[in-house]
Amino acid sequence: MELDELKNIWDTAHDATNTQQILNTKMIEKMTQTRFKSRLQKVVFHELIGALMCIAAVAYMAFNFDKLTTPFFQGLGIVTALLLMVLPIVSLMLIWQINSLGNVSQPIAETIKQFATQKLRFIRFQQLSVVAAYILIVFVFLLMPKFTGGRSLNDNKYFWAFAVAFGYIFLYFFSRMVIKYYGNALQQAEELLRELEG
Repeated sequence: MELDELKNIWDTAHDATNTQQILNTKMIEKMTQTRFKSRLQKVVFHELIGALMCIAAVAYMAFNFDKLTTPFFQGLGIVTALLLMVLPIVSLMLIWQINSLGNVSQPIAETIKQFATQKLRFIRFQQLSVVAAYILIVFVFLLMPKFTGGRSLNDNKYFWAFAVAFGYIFLYFFSRMVIKYYGNALQQAEELLRELEG
């Protein structure tokens, strides 16, 4: 009788220990996934702010489109508006794909592989966006006098030369800072995923 009781107590304690280990592992995985999502939310937040700024610029251009009197400036305005709409949408779609990773039903190694692929795609797109931003800055400087009612480029060449040079220098340092920040945030998120693998 005592032997049966001892066996039951042992089995109960063993089951409780196993259950506790499983619960601890699940809690660690859940906490890691929460930290993973919070790392990505920083990138999503900055991309949303950029997208809202682009939408505001496109809305301003749409309300003032009548100020673009020649076909050249109208075409330039349309191309600028398209770039300002398409670039943020694609960027948000790519970051959303990264953020939707982490399906519990698939192995963590597969998730890490998908994350690395999506991360590379996102960073490459950001680099492409920087090249597009260099083109956009010229378009904006060409369109700005039309929208603001200011003098043309020919009237004040020195101001525009300075503005374009300053714009390119600012864009160079700002884009490097943003890509580095995004790269670090995505790298930290990937390390969190690798912790789950180990």
